[in-house]
Amino acid sequence: MMFARSFLLSLALCVLFQVHHISCLPFGSRKVEVEAADHGNDEDDEGAPITGSGSTTRTSKGKIPASVRGAASTVSKKEFATGPVVETYFASTSDAKDASDALKEAIRRMSNEDEMKTFLRETRRSLHRHPDLMYQEDFASRTIQTILDELGIEYSTGWAKNTHQDVYPGAGGYGVVGHIGTGRADQPCIILRADMDALPIREATEGIATFKSEAPGRMHACGHDGHVTMLLGAAALLKKVESQITAGTIRLVFQPAEEGGAGMKRMVEEGLVDMEPKAQQAFGMHVWPTLPTGTVATRPGPLLAAAETFE
Repeated sequence: MMFARSFLLSLALCVLFQVHHISCLPFGSRKVEVEAADHGNDEDDEGAPITGSGSTTRTSKGKIPASVRGAASTVSKKEFATGPVVETYFASTSDAKDASDALKEAIRRMSNEDEMKTFLRETRRSLHRHPDLMYQEDFASRTIQTILDELGIEYSTGWAKNTHQDVYPGAGGYGVVGHIGTGRADQPCIILRADMDALPIREATEGIATFKSEAPGRMHACGHDGHVTMLLGAAALLKKVESQITAGTIRLVFQPAEEGGAGMKRMVEEGLVDMEPKAQQAFGMHVWPTLPTGTVATRPGPLLAAAETFE
């Protein structure tokens, strides 16, 4: 069981870290100005009402671009010449370097296919054009669901409902949880998590006219559009080798309301950690503009988890 967990962890994180074609926005916007956010009244309604599992009906805003759906469909249909790399890795001993290297190389090749790059680019830029504040992440949630549908990945919706609407506008319920693997309760499970909300900041970033925020006073200034895209890219690659994942499950968690809304706390309260199969480990990551593209940085102990108060 320990080796199975290590296998799942190695495979999932290897995939996630290889999908790094999302470069950070140039934070050359020390000029950006924080404004009072217009909570969703600056766009005309488009599209039909949608209903998340266990959530109330809400009106969608903004259509999911055909380019995003098409790119996801293309990746889903593309045949990647991976060979039995996952099966070979799983059948090897825990210290078999050749099998590990072969798996990483196969994932590297898949993540650098032109179709994958197009999928990542179209998805991230679409999300960047349509930022939503915490508990109002309608566009991001529908984008995620659309792509998971195209990839053939099962998921549930309606997660992270807002229980403090007197403090934070929006009903919430835009979280999405998907699964890849066996789904067996007697086998290991790990969580890969991405946050999805934007910030009440006016975008002043230069050089991105084709995908600049279209929402006045709102911007993906913290890179959550990239986080969602990277997890969707990892999901696409993991789905390609799902038939070879014979001993475990990878849970994909798309978390709303990270920017001060305690969205993950709500998902835990709603039963995320009690789902079967129960996850033994959970992993998240964050883009960092001072690191070179393709670099992963970490350290033992707590990291990127703090709250400060300034007067």
